[in-house]
Amino acid sequence: MDNRIIDFLYPPRCPVCDGLRPIGAPRCHPECRRKLTPVGSCTCMLCGKPVPDETAEYCYDCASRGESSFERGVSVYLYEGDIRDSMVRFKFHRREEYAGWYAEELLASQGGKLTEFAAEAVIPVPIHRRKMRHRGYNQAERIARELADDLDLPMYEDFLMRNRYTVPQKELSNHERIRNLMRALEPGWQAEVLARKGSVPKRVILVDDIYTTGSTLEACSAVLRRTGVEHVMAATVCIGGGYS
Repeated sequence: MDNRIIDFLYPPRCPVCDGLRPIGAPRCHPECRRKLTPVGSCTCMLCGKPVPDETAEYCYDCASRGESSFERGVSVYLYEGDIRDSMVRFKFHRREEYAGWYAEELLASQGGKLTEFAAEAVIPVPIHRRKMRHRGYNQAERIARELADDLDLPMYEDFLMRNRYTVPQKELSNHERIRNLMRALEPGWQAEVLARKGSVPKRVILVDDIYTTGSTLEACSAVLRRTGVEHVMAATVCIGGGYS
C-alpha cells in the first residue's frame, strides 16, 4: 500500500509527544526533539554511557565488570524524561511505528561508528514468547529491522531465542543477572542453519531499545560468540547514566 494512503488511514504521530504530525513532515516535531538529551561526546569506551570528562575511559559498570563479550556500544539519548515516556508507549502501548524514527536517530548520531564496524548482519535481542503474545511484537526486532534496512544488511530475528521467561532481577548482582540470562538464551534456528552452511556472520550489530546495566546485552553477546560470531557491537536508542 502506498505510504501516503497509510498515513491518511493511520495519521502519523510524533514519537516524543505522541501528537499528530502533518503528513510528509519530519518523523519527530523539531521542538520535541530539542527536549531530549543526547549522550554526548564523552562516553565510556566500551558501552557508550556518558562519563564525567575525557580523562575517564570507562563507566563504573564497565570498570567493575571487567572483560566484555561485546566490543563497543553506541546509543543516542539519555534514558530520562520524554524519551523514557516514548519508550514506554513503544514497548507497552503498541506504538511500533516509532521504530523507524529510532533507527533514523541511531544512524544520524552513530552512523559513522556503525558503518566503520563493517557488520555483516543485524541481530535483535530476543524476547520470550509470553512477552511476544502480550505485546504483539518484539520492540528490539522492530528497531533492528529498520536499522538493517538503512544499513543494507540482513536482519536475523531468530538467530537468538529465549527459552525461559525471566522476571525482573533487581535484587541480583550484575554477575548473577548475566548468569541467569545466559541460562534463558540459546542459539535460534537461523544460527543453526547458518552454522550448517558455514556462513555464520563474524561481525554483527546487536540491537536493543535501552541499555541500563548491560547484563542483557552481555549475555546475548556471550551466546553469539559461542555460535561463531567474533565481533559484536551493541546499538541501543537510550542509555542510562554512567557516573555511579
